[in-house]
Amino acid sequence: MDKAINNVVQPSVKSLEDLTLFINDSSEQPTREEFYTNYPFYKYWNSDSNEKLLNPEGLSIYIHIPFCIQICDYCFYNKELIKSKEQVNEYVDFLCREIKMVSEKYGLKTRKVNAIYMGGGTPSVLTEKQFEQLTATLYEHHNVDPDNLEFTVEAEPGTFSKSKLEQYKANGVNRISMGVQSFDDEIIKLSSRKHTAAKAIQSIQSVHEIGGFNINIDLLSGLAGETMETWEKSLDTALGQSINLLTIYKMKTYANTNFFMKGVHTKEIELPSESREVEFMTFALDKLLAEDYQMWSTFAFSKDHSKSGYIEHTWRGQDMVAYGVSSFGKLGNINYQNLNTTHLYYERIKNDQLPIFRSFDLSFKDLIVKELLLCAARLFSYTKQEFIHKFGFDYFDLIPEAISQLTLKGYIEDRTDELVLTKQGILFGDFVSKVIADSVKNVFAKDKIGYTY
Repeated sequence: MDKAINNVVQPSVKSLEDLTLFINDSSEQPTREEFYTNYPFYKYWNSDSNEKLLNPEGLSIYIHIPFCIQICDYCFYNKELIKSKEQVNEYVDFLCREIKMVSEKYGLKTRKVNAIYMGGGTPSVLTEKQFEQLTATLYEHHNVDPDNLEFTVEAEPGTFSKSKLEQYKANGVNRISMGVQSFDDEIIKLSSRKHTAAKAIQSIQSVHEIGGFNINIDLLSGLAGETMETWEKSLDTALGQSINLLTIYKMKTYANTNFFMKGVHTKEIELPSESREVEFMTFALDKLLAEDYQMWSTFAFSKDHSKSGYIEHTWRGQDMVAYGVSSFGKLGNINYQNLNTTHLYYERIKNDQLPIFRSFDLSFKDLIVKELLLCAARLFSYTKQEFIHKFGFDYFDLIPEAISQLTLKGYIEDRTDELVLTKQGILFGDFVSKVIADSVKNVFAKDKIGYTY
């Protein structure tokens, strides 16, 4: 027996062919030469990732404030009308309890916060006392450095004063995102909004007068009643406000909106056609580029290289903590959403439970598809080196046919170092994203592992 063990043949396996021969050749025997305890083998390790280990990546925070002074006909987000101060007081109290609970459970106090985004709804309807309570709780339970933070509050014209802006600034807010949507009074009225174009301009001017804020204006392309004349008017007015960033979203008619009921179901109002909306966006793109605006995404234009750090961080996969009813977040590889009904959200927190509704654990393949879907064709340009650094291979080599076709048909530039959208690619950025994502999924599906959805 001892002699047999000592005479074990040491196999030499250097290729797939060698491995096949080794397995099929009964004269070859396994060995007990190795004792595997880790992967990859230590000889490949270096100090490149030491800094990341010693200084963990920061995170972003999203806070949902669902309250509004009116329900806009195009809005599909979770929202509710303000009926009383007590109604909002109760929500802020539960929001603060959630912040404390989540921070303590996941040990978030030690992780640097890179960006805070307060969205809605209409966050600017919070009173100064409510806002003070909320930000004090955030700063108590998170590692926030106001000097190294992007803190955005969404604001609606007419819902804030100079006093409130001063308080924002004192509490670290340095970016205001104004949901204007249109500067034409008739278009504003058709959307069931309460402000006027003059009130919007006055509100923006107040932000300028207080100072210390980057300002973004949101416009919607394709609102009810929009014509090229009203659209050009809105663009000209927006460009005259000395803003850092102009964001133009495509107006989409979701089934849970009044626009769907009035414009699709009953035909009470006329919504611009898809081709008409493309004309609006084409006009805007030509005008903004002629005015020396730069692009940082397919829907955001910057005059001084401003951008939304919050969006950049989250699109590029950084953790995002979600606070508030219906809010979306990400911790590690798990995407999650809070309960989207306020009374259920309250009940869960009353019982000292996290108000999580649903989640999705992303596989490595999911992470790759998500990165390409949100970065490769949402950001105006995306370097291959960034992807290679994260995932270890060149996605151009993964889907060469799709890249070739998108280049040939004029959606992306003929580049080898990064993916850069053409004008047509900017207009149809979501189409480009879907082509790339579907192509990657088709390649991955061939490995027989497949997807769970």
